[in-house]
Amino acid sequence: MAEVLSQQQIDELLGSLQSGNTDLTKIEEQTAAQKIKDYDFLSPKKFTREQIRLLQSVFENYSRMLSLYLSSQLRISCQTEVLQVEEEEYREFENALSDSVLVAVMGLHSDTYHVEDKQILMEMSRPISFSALDKLLGGNGSGYLINRDYTEIEISLLTYLFKQFANLLGDSWSNYFDISFSMDSIETNPQMVQSIQPDESVAIVVLSITLNELQGNLNICLPASSLEELFKSYDAKFVKANKHDAPHEKQLKRESILKQLEGTPLTVSAILGSTEVTLGELLNLHPGDIIPLESKVGPGSITINVEKLEWFKGTLGTLRKNYAVKVEKAL
Repeated sequence: MAEVLSQQQIDELLGSLQSGNTDLTKIEEQTAAQKIKDYDFLSPKKFTREQIRLLQSVFENYSRMLSLYLSSQLRISCQTEVLQVEEEEYREFENALSDSVLVAVMGLHSDTYHVEDKQILMEMSRPISFSALDKLLGGNGSGYLINRDYTEIEISLLTYLFKQFANLLGDSWSNYFDISFSMDSIETNPQMVQSIQPDESVAIVVLSITLNELQGNLNICLPASSLEELFKSYDAKFVKANKHDAPHEKQLKRESILKQLEGTPLTVSAILGSTEVTLGELLNLHPGDIIPLESKVGPGSITINVEKLEWFKGTLGTLRKNYAVKVEKAL
């Protein structure tokens, strides 16, 4: 989340700009310089680089599913992408929220990893939420310039929408963990969320949502305590196993995978040749006409495709009175 200035800091900045005491060139140089963030040894990082990459992969899959769902539900063009995945303290996420927001509190459940009573937060920007409500109620999605609190009917509709978001979350995590998500409640005041301590480390995932010309964010807050048991299992099964596997164990795994794939059906096709004709020539074709191909007749003149990929070169012939192709070489 971006750093939020207080009203006093904003007033001081505007005053210095109006008085001419601020060097704009110096500000541009400071902005262009590399930003270095101090490491707080009193609050060590809870998420490793591997875990951040895992979250990136999970939510890239989630963004694709969310884009398809919103496009079909709202019947408008929708694009969703992951803007950033970073770790910070919960107080930074809470301070960046305005007084009137839409925060969905979702429960995280897993019998496999003995995870229960854990929560994550999902916050949707006001323009996106009001545009979605406008579309759900039969509008064209343009009624999003609204500056007021949500009504009970609007909260009920958004609760239904967030329930579908929770189901999609479970699907996006299913490739890695056997977990599910439930829609617990919706809060319009961030101060009402008391389940996360201000100094707790959280992973913030920012998704950019574009509905036609309107763009907004969907911010997802994942507390480290909620994901602790999941990451312990992931590190034990994947990260550590991959680091300490002996060469012969990797070879056995490779042979096992190849053996399981041996029975996979594949389409093999022999391409005699290809050519290009105009539409007029195609319409004037009659029985008995000859179409010259670009390939030459001879050994290795036939291309053999596996699925849609060129794999071999072969020669045309016969076998037991049937046409056949002899494989000459692999590509």
